[in-house]
Amino acid sequence: MVILPACSSKGSLPRQGDQQARGDKPRVKKEAGPDSQQDLEELITSSPYMITSEYFRKTAGSGKKIRIFGGSSKKEKELEERLARLEQRLKGLPERASDAAGMPVLRRKVVLLSLLGDLGLDVLSLLPAALRRTQGLVPVDAAQLSQLLSQKGLDVSDLAKASVRREIAFEAGIHAYILVYFPQGQNLVKGQKSSLRIDAVHATENVLIGSYLASVEDFSKVAPRISEDIIRATEWSCRIAKADGQYVYLNAGRLTGLRPGDKLTVYARGREFVDPVTGRSLGFAPGEQKGHIVIETLFGTDAAKAKVIDGHDFEPGDIVKMLEIALS
Repeated sequence: MVILPACSSKGSLPRQGDQQARGDKPRVKKEAGPDSQQDLEELITSSPYMITSEYFRKTAGSGKKIRIFGGSSKKEKELEERLARLEQRLKGLPERASDAAGMPVLRRKVVLLSLLGDLGLDVLSLLPAALRRTQGLVPVDAAQLSQLLSQKGLDVSDLAKASVRREIAFEAGIHAYILVYFPQGQNLVKGQKSSLRIDAVHATENVLIGSYLASVEDFSKVAPRISEDIIRATEWSCRIAKADGQYVYLNAGRLTGLRPGDKLTVYARGREFVDPVTGRSLGFAPGEQKGHIVIETLFGTDAAKAKVIDGHDFEPGDIVKMLEIALS
């Protein structure tokens, strides 16, 4: 999350240093030792941490009477499914997000901008977590964004300019900005349930995707709506970060939901078109199609190595869009 300077009375944004929300570290609850077989089963199946299938293979037949498999209970079935998903992750395959119809969805990258000032640091630390739980959005790390701005001689206050937001969106593969602030005439009062206004704005077009009112307690309820609206209003894409012969490297990967075998199309960066009457940006027209690539390897937190199928003259900044999703 990025904290923008609070608006002045004239609506302008004064420049000041970047402020970042404190990230809450997960708290590990110490469990008492299990007193019975039932207690042990409850401890395993309710744990937020995953116990690997290798553990069960090693303990099978060891004389420990742990009844986990072999039955038809709902808990046993859920545990088996969790183990299957874990084994897929251990093989290096990311979990693909799905929509309500079960169709695969590539996650959109979003940046949270706050006009709440210092009062909003604790409040807004909860919104990124709620957005991640939707499985459709990936909030961009504030430190990474600040570093990118610094490299361009900018600071966070410059994100108030639409032109800067568009340029940063192209560089980092951002799909939408989420601005959080107080509705007019309302202030945050400690201990009082206050509503916040959350605006989702298209990253490369000056278009409002959606506007929502929600209290901190309602974040988990409004986050799925925000995610659905952003996915519906934006076309997924990423960028080539480096081109090296028959291979290119993308600024999207595991977190985004890419998998080895996915086929993508590469385009040159298109031209921006502006409405001559309103002066409003109409977005960027697709550039020349350069060729096709296939995801070969995922690495890092969210990057991928892809092999060129056909085409040439690929270069950093080229736009990449999905052509064919690997189903296996």
